[in-house]
Amino acid sequence: MRYIPKDAVAVAGVNLKALSKKIAWNLITGSKLFKEMQDRIPEKSTKDAMNGIEKAGIDVLNTFYVYVKTDTRFKGGSRITGLVPLSDAGQWEQYVKDVFPKAEIRQKGDRKEASLGRDMYVGWNKNLLIIINVSSVSSEGDEMAGQPKLNITSKMDQDDISAEMENAFSVSKENSLINNTRFTALETKGHDVTIWLNYEEMMTEYGQGMADKMSGISLSNSLWKGADFAAGFDFVKGKITGDMQYFLPDQMKGTGADFGGTNADKDMVERLPGDKMDFALTMHISPKGVKESLEKMGFLGLANETLETQGLSVDTLLGAFTGDMALEMNDFSLKTEKVQEPFMGQMVTHDVQKPAVSVSFVMKLNKKENFMNLLKLIPADGFLNVGNGIVRPLDDKDSLYLLHDDQYFITSNKLPYAQGFLKGTFRGQKKTDEVSFAAHPWSFYLDVTEFMKNIDPGITHSAHDSVLLAESKKLVHSVCFSGGEYNNEAFDYHLDVNFVNTEENSIIDLMDFGMKVSDAEKLNR
Repeated sequence: MRYIPKDAVAVAGVNLKALSKKIAWNLITGSKLFKEMQDRIPEKSTKDAMNGIEKAGIDVLNTFYVYVKTDTRFKGGSRITGLVPLSDAGQWEQYVKDVFPKAEIRQKGDRKEASLGRDMYVGWNKNLLIIINVSSVSSEGDEMAGQPKLNITSKMDQDDISAEMENAFSVSKENSLINNTRFTALETKGHDVTIWLNYEEMMTEYGQGMADKMSGISLSNSLWKGADFAAGFDFVKGKITGDMQYFLPDQMKGTGADFGGTNADKDMVERLPGDKMDFALTMHISPKGVKESLEKMGFLGLANETLETQGLSVDTLLGAFTGDMALEMNDFSLKTEKVQEPFMGQMVTHDVQKPAVSVSFVMKLNKKENFMNLLKLIPADGFLNVGNGIVRPLDDKDSLYLLHDDQYFITSNKLPYAQGFLKGTFRGQKKTDEVSFAAHPWSFYLDVTEFMKNIDPGITHSAHDSVLLAESKKLVHSVCFSGGEYNNEAFDYHLDVNFVNTEENSIIDLMDFGMKVSDAEKLNR
């Protein structure tokens, strides 16, 4: 970890020691899927590099890292660097000689370096192998766009890339990410895979480009100073789990308790329809927190000026709602229907994919008088009055309904869902046991099984697509995401990707799925 610079924009870690307890390394390298991957690699040198990799002196009971560091000389504007621990540097060197016989191995102090293939430069000492991408860019003025034009060249000059290898090996302890307590806390939890994003570095580099597109609005780096994202994922029996933390910027920490202190409204959740629910998102967004955020960002005055043209203010807008919202999708289907349409003077029959879905969006009201003032801003053209709301026809099956009572506002393309929500018709319907929507500020649920069961297999036009659709239906059952609680300067979230097969580790399921997809692709050859 000490070789990862603290200004790395992104870091990914793969804990092979943890993964080896779930699936053996030689099971992966000896698998049919691994061999299929080799066969698809167009460059022979890269394909050869995969042969015998298990005997290349790599420490497979350790953690591998890949980090991204901003550098405009490289393709994509970033230097991508891999850190691979070695158990036997001699075996690695012999591997290079066997697989890349034309590679020139050069001694550089206490390490050795070599160019492998077209896009890879490696350096190693007795404990560590470092891999750097070598595709670079050159700038050429583009007066029309007002920006430099990037032309990809084949590889960087060897002296330049060797200098970058020196930098990669010479990260001082003071400039290492290992001193970041948030990062080390993530890495010591023993997750199978970890992701780290340095928002401060990312936005410092790219934020100015965003500001240039925002009509003169300047963005202060204080808006992202100290912001980080940390995530750890684990492959377990029947699912992939993930724990994530978003650390607020220093300037915004005062809003964290407002945003992460209240769960989505229980009554609102109970009113949501539970039958044939494909997807649901519930949330509580603090109106107080939104106003404080606008103020800290320096946008409150601008927001008030903009709303003033409509006779509103930030206070009247935010005061209309409690901050409790829900978005739900039900009854999704995708079927193939035969339709007749005129073509060159004749009626021609052809297949058309017809999607159908019910979508509803709900907001809980705070001050109804404020809400009614907002409702008046909706253009009257095309809308018809209907009971306690308005409606606008969309097509022969759907209309846009906007209904409300004293507690809620709901918009839906199906009148029974809108009316049923307001009347509480769906209170007794079971939602799901996999997510407790009213137990968190944010909750998301996608029922993949429900979503895909009404997709007509006939919509595909090839044997490959048919197999892919069929196997996809057998892989993932649901995706659950919840959290938003504010703890120790961060919002906490949890993810579960639940597989249909609950008896095997999810890695085995993914490999099995990969092999079946690979077999399916042969059907199109």
